[in-house]
Amino acid sequence: MRLKLGILAAIGALVLVSSPCRAQAQTPPREFDVATVKVNKDGRAGSLVRTPGALTATNAEFSRLIEMAFQTHSVDLSAVQEALRAERFDIVAKGSGKIVGDQYWEMLRLLLEQRFELKHHTEEKSSPLYALTPVEPGDALGPKINRSPEADCPLNPTGGNFCGVSVQPGHMTGQRVTMARIARELSAFTDRPVEDQTGLSGGFNFELTWTPEENPAIDGRVKLLNGKELDDSGPSFFSAVQEQLGLKLRSKRGRIQILVIDHAEQPSEN
Repeated sequence: MRLKLGILAAIGALVLVSSPCRAQAQTPPREFDVATVKVNKDGRAGSLVRTPGALTATNAEFSRLIEMAFQTHSVDLSAVQEALRAERFDIVAKGSGKIVGDQYWEMLRLLLEQRFELKHHTEEKSSPLYALTPVEPGDALGPKINRSPEADCPLNPTGGNFCGVSVQPGHMTGQRVTMARIARELSAFTDRPVEDQTGLSGGFNFELTWTPEENPAIDGRVKLLNGKELDDSGPSFFSAVQEQLGLKLRSKRGRIQILVIDHAEQPSEN
């Protein structure tokens, strides 16, 4: 079983609402107007980029696409052929109108379900996890996080004005994100899921910098942060969360949800 721990985001679905008079369906989930899905053949660096009205994935591993579409690191891919799990794809998907926040992931989810004939379900299990709580009681947080003065996502996001979280080796920034989203992103750098227990609502802007535990040298190259070599004298991940964000990761045990992929097929070239 391939299992990466994390917190399972809510999965969009068609819901029927009953009333004394008639059953009425909610608006179906949005989908991209046009999309191409191709196996990557040039080996370029992998990326997944959201732009106004579009989403572009370059050399993105199938398992990574699943994690982003469902916004979770708790995925069981054991029923998927090993060759497909590690396959890498280029996706160019475009839609009409404004696309904001998690709508991108909901639309990617629908695209994967259609093109890969994806079938899935969720299971719950008891697991060790971390509870994300403030170091100090109340609303006081660390020097690298503050409440976002603008809750709405920009119509035309740019590199410095966006909604969501951007991650580089040893560096994470977020704008207009909830504590639940911060907990979900932190879980990618721990050995277990992170659960938001801060009790804080609203959106936050934050910046987190730490020294990655893994060796930054890969194939003779050095990972860079904003064009500079990573500083290995910085704080550990857990220390950075506490010192910079004023948040603490407390070990506990609880129930987590796991996304189980029951079926997936190699998509035809288009």
